[in-house]
Amino acid sequence: MSQFGMQMPGGQMQRGATMNVFTGLLALAVLALVAACGYVALQGMKISPDGSPFSLQKASDGGSGPTAIEFKPK
Repeated sequence: MSQFGMQMPGGQMQRGATMNVFTGLLALAVLALVAACGYVALQGMKISPDGSPFSLQKASDGGSGPTAIEFKPK
C-alpha cells in the first residue's frame, strides 16, 4: 500500500531529536563564550578602582591626549 502513498497508523515510529555535530559545536561555543565573559569580568575587577567590573575609571583632566592608567599592585 505504500506505493499509493497511504500510511498505516503506527507503521513508522517517529524518531526523537538527536545530538549531531552542529549541536555539539554550538554547545562548545556557548561554553567558550561563558568562559570568556568570566575571564573578562575577573580582569575588570582587577583594574577597577573599587573592585567592581562595571565601575568607570576617573575622567582625564582635559590634557592634550589620553593619560596612562596608574597600576597599583595589591
